[in-house]
Amino acid sequence: MTTDPQMLGETLKVAEAKLEAAGCDTPRGDAQWIAAYVLGGNRTSVLAHPERVLTPDERKQVESLITRRAGREPLAYVLGTVVFRGLELEIGPGCLVPRPETEVTAERAIFRARALGRRATVVDVGTGCGPIALSVAAEVPDARVFATEISGAARGWCLRNLARTGLRVTLLPGDLFDPLHPALGGAVDIIVSNPPYIADDDIALLPDEVRKFEPRDALKGGPDGLDVVMRLLEEVPRWLAVGGWLVVEVGADQAEKVGKLLEMVGYTEATVTHDLAGRPRVVEGRWMGV
Repeated sequence: MTTDPQMLGETLKVAEAKLEAAGCDTPRGDAQWIAAYVLGGNRTSVLAHPERVLTPDERKQVESLITRRAGREPLAYVLGTVVFRGLELEIGPGCLVPRPETEVTAERAIFRARALGRRATVVDVGTGCGPIALSVAAEVPDARVFATEISGAARGWCLRNLARTGLRVTLLPGDLFDPLHPALGGAVDIIVSNPPYIADDDIALLPDEVRKFEPRDALKGGPDGLDVVMRLLEEVPRWLAVGGWLVVEVGADQAEKVGKLLEMVGYTEATVTHDLAGRPRVVEGRWMGV
């Protein structure tokens, strides 16, 4: 068997070993994604042609990106894009990487918007690079979608994704609900958010990809992780229409508590939806104007 370092198969073996030694969770898949990115194909084509001879420039690019990934930079940052509910979104430093569990958050907001039976007004609070807002705009085309974001870096990525997808979302700079026009008071049908919900003391326990590279402000939720969630609960009633829905992503150990809080402050039909790993992740409640 050949061990020609110029061949794709051998390059992948070396890359996988480097990523495994660096402690990456999925070294083989990461190496394949990086090679596919450099070669302009997909993982299937990479696996199907291990005999392909790489040009010096291709090898240099693969090695450079592998080195970045071995430094535990998130794969999404290394590749510059992430796929979220079928949308390929640009992503990079200064912005939280969208997770698979957040696809469930978007799914619940989309479900509520579709079930309304009329044109929905949806606000995504703290949109980041825009995955939830853009998913709603793509899958509920007649919805009016607003998105707020305080981070200039994250807004920059969101603007790129608005241009990339051509979807209609009104992006507003500012913290939580601050940038919304007063005319939206009491007129929003669905408020959805993936707020920071990691307890401060747990930040040190996060994987290096998250702890070293992703923005702390998008992660830290105070001593119990619920500081921003509590602010949402306080401010949402000003904006939701009677009968409107709050959809919020939380930590798996927070869902039961947040669901009970919703019931205590005037929401009905409080429900918890599990993520793809079976963990309680998304809490919803219907505001009845109490």
